[in-house]
Amino acid sequence: MAKRPEKKNKRILIWTSSIRYKWMLLLFLFSLTPLVAMGFISYSISKSTINNKVTEYSEQLLKQTADNIDTRLGIYKDMMMQVVNNNEIVSMLRTLDRVDNGQYDLDSLSLTTKLSTIIAINQDFQSISFLTKTHYIKGIYRWSDRSAGIVTPFLKTLEDGSNFRWFPTRFGTYVDSLNSQSVHVFSLAKQIYKTSDDSPVGIIAVLDIREDVLKEIVSKVTKSSSDLQSFIIDGGGQIISYPDNQFLGKNVREVLGEQGSNQLLQSSDETNGFPLKHAGQKWIVNYKKLHTNDWMVVNVISESALYKDSNRMLQIIIVIALICIGFSIVTAMFLANSISKPILKMIRLMRQVMSGDLTVRFKAKRRNDEFDIWGENFNYMVTRLDELLKAVYEEQSHKRAAELKALQAQINPHFLYNTLDIIKWTALLQKANNAAEMVSLLSRLLRISLGKGEETVTVEEEIEHVQCYLGIQKFRFNFDIQTYFQIDEEVRNLKTPKLILQPIVENAILHAFTDRESGGEIHIRCSLHPDGGIRFLVADNGRGMDPGLVKSLQTPFQEASADKMGGIGLANVDERIKLICGKPYGLDIQSTLDEGTSIGIWLPVIE
Repeated sequence: MAKRPEKKNKRILIWTSSIRYKWMLLLFLFSLTPLVAMGFISYSISKSTINNKVTEYSEQLLKQTADNIDTRLGIYKDMMMQVVNNNEIVSMLRTLDRVDNGQYDLDSLSLTTKLSTIIAINQDFQSISFLTKTHYIKGIYRWSDRSAGIVTPFLKTLEDGSNFRWFPTRFGTYVDSLNSQSVHVFSLAKQIYKTSDDSPVGIIAVLDIREDVLKEIVSKVTKSSSDLQSFIIDGGGQIISYPDNQFLGKNVREVLGEQGSNQLLQSSDETNGFPLKHAGQKWIVNYKKLHTNDWMVVNVISESALYKDSNRMLQIIIVIALICIGFSIVTAMFLANSISKPILKMIRLMRQVMSGDLTVRFKAKRRNDEFDIWGENFNYMVTRLDELLKAVYEEQSHKRAAELKALQAQINPHFLYNTLDIIKWTALLQKANNAAEMVSLLSRLLRISLGKGEETVTVEEEIEHVQCYLGIQKFRFNFDIQTYFQIDEEVRNLKTPKLILQPIVENAILHAFTDRESGGEIHIRCSLHPDGGIRFLVADNGRGMDPGLVKSLQTPFQEASADKMGGIGLANVDERIKLICGKPYGLDIQSTLDEGTSIGIWLPVIE
């Protein structure tokens, strides 16, 4: 017997002999990984913080810009009201509108002078004009293009009643007797009403306002952020104001693409934002709708500009991480080499043991580290394995001899059947017919009971088994009990758990007719159940059972009750059926005292 190595108590040198501390050093070097992780976490946090700050800043700029524009548009509406509520101006316009319809362009020095006095205080206005269905009335300046395509949209203001109507930016040319000038303007229009009875006069006042005023309002708020682009669009997506004049009057899809335009125009929120990928770049888009009309202020900032500081931090983190990783790899190579050599050596020895060579041994280098302890335990294990294999071999040799003797002593069931058959024929030769019949019945009963080791037999075989049992019992007790079988043809070849009828019939013979010498009957039926499956019914006209006993048997079948029944017992039959067929199947009992008992068996269809 090999001797188990004793635990070594020598002091282990920390950095030269203990694998534990070598791994501690390695883990210390790998602690750089959490450092790198912290760097990435810091980057993510800073990125999120910057995003939140920029979003908050953008929302503040949006609110401030929208409020300024709403205030300015409100001033324009007030100025418009001063014009349309001025009795002198309205009277002049009504007088001019009565002229010959053949004259389209109308001009009045008195009207021009009056208008100049009113709007001179506000330099945002470019011009004011008046339109009817038949006339164009010059205000401050005359439109150079007064074609139907230009004038007709403004005439729709007549359909708005007393409401204001805003028109998007257009490039207009204005002329007078001295010069002409072209400028981008957006317009405010309103129908004029009589001040006396508030009835419409059919004249529309159109106030043209320079687009530069909107651009100036937006630039004052966003000038501190060079990466932020801000512009204004109307409810249909047409650009009202934009830093680059070439986009004025165009649809916002020219700037944000189809996807960005749809997200912007289909949103029902008053203030919102969304990320956007367009033209190979990623953007953050925020917007706020105005209260004065259906226009909205839109702020756009590129993600590259948004995260440029975070990206610079990420580059620094990556460089530091690469340097640290390189240093860790070089150091780990030296440490791993000192650890892997003895492990590889042990693996080679284990493979030799797996191939059947139990003579191998680990040669320790006396470093007094864990590898030496491992090697000594390996040597002890191989020695013990060699000894155990030899002991098992001897034990198996003795066991094989004992099994051979036991095999020779076994009785083959076929030998039993053949022996019973010889006994039957011997009894017939000696004219012991009853004995021969009993032996024949017993042989058939055993053949069905043992079968082929299966749990099920056919319904026909189960009925034959009961008939054999009844035949033996008649010879044994000479009882006068009539047995009737009613088996439907469609169930004869279906399968049933074996030995389920015999215990029930035995129970009837032993208990149902103890107070009766004749007139006893047992009816055994088998048919398809209306709810599916097979239904056995064993009914007798014996003494029956009192309700208390029936209830104890039904809920549930108990071992104590089964013992009273004798034999295998009803509980055993019910339990075997549930184990083989499932819990829904089993026995049910109905019995009336002094009238008889019916025991039903419900089984699934087993083919």
